[in-house]
Amino acid sequence: MRSVMKKSTSQPITPTRRGLILDPVHPKDWRELEIIYACEQCSHFDPNSQECTIGYDSRQHLKAVQDQRYELFGRVGFCRFSEID
Repeated sequence: MRSVMKKSTSQPITPTRRGLILDPVHPKDWRELEIIYACEQCSHFDPNSQECTIGYDSRQHLKAVQDQRYELFGRVGFCRFSEID
């Protein structure tokens, strides 16, 4: 019995970046609770530069973007590193 070795022609697998995870928020919770959901509410956000001080991309988590996303889809992208004072 002869062993046949196949030569791999595929490229190495490179990890892909996951997209923004959007979490559903119940309308009652959105209206009545003070949910922390935007960069402007976080201690790591620099309002002068509109950037996250720990290096994360804040464009998708800005209040205007999040509010629009909630109005369209009922979901927002919560930052997993958000800190409040």
